[in-house]
Amino acid sequence: MFCIFSNLKPNHKLMKLLKFCLIPIALIITSCTTFKVPMTAGDQSKAGSYGYHPLDPLPVKIESRNDQIMTNTRLLKALPDETMRLAIGQVSGSVGITYGPATVGYEGNSYVVILDYVKFNTESFAVKLSEPDSKNERKATLVEPGVAGDNIVIVPVYVGVGLRLTANITVIKGKVNLGNLFAIGAEATAQKISGTLVVQTLGVSGENISSLIPMPSELNATTIQNAIMALGSIKAKLYDDKTTISPRVVGVYNNLGGGAETINGFISSILERPKVLNVP
Repeated sequence: MFCIFSNLKPNHKLMKLLKFCLIPIALIITSCTTFKVPMTAGDQSKAGSYGYHPLDPLPVKIESRNDQIMTNTRLLKALPDETMRLAIGQVSGSVGITYGPATVGYEGNSYVVILDYVKFNTESFAVKLSEPDSKNERKATLVEPGVAGDNIVIVPVYVGVGLRLTANITVIKGKVNLGNLFAIGAEATAQKISGTLVVQTLGVSGENISSLIPMPSELNATTIQNAIMALGSIKAKLYDDKTTISPRVVGVYNNLGGGAETINGFISSILERPKVLNVP
């Protein structure tokens, strides 16, 4: 909001108008991310979705502890942990994607299966939970780092680089095993499922990387095998001088439960206060 004044002498009316203009700005500056969290599992939109939740890459601030030139080796040393994570989510038109422990897909339903390889460091942010309201829901509000007290929950955030394979699946008939990529490929060949396959880098780029990323393709045993080979080839080039390493927030650990609203609250919290990666 902008206010423009011309040929006005200081007076009480001007002061009142200035006060009116500054109030919205103050509200924006002092606002904090707040989102709802269910107390118990109910309908699908409020069902528990605890555990690892992959995110589209979000920006990170890089801070160096010395004056040395920032290199891939330094950046990667700041990411000491490596893991492979599998996340399976059910797609609902009204709810979005709900991730959970299920590994079996059923006829007529759609799913997203994500395999992440991540080299990472674990950061966090804190939220304060309110008391349950009449709908048995609580509000989670982002708080300053280091704030202590009752109902403070620390949410783990994964900062790093890596590779992601995403299979978007619709089960055509029967039930299928979603916990094994090769089994998914076999089911696609048997025409029990249909879908697409996408390979994505997370904070990894460069001319030597772009040429290795396969185009999005129809889901079958061959494309899954080719995608896994591409992941291996890209992983081998992480320490290459021609590779550009740009750490990102790649996932969170949902320890609050809830569905899409909780995850959207996490994303808003991370964007409001970007995570910092300290590079030794």
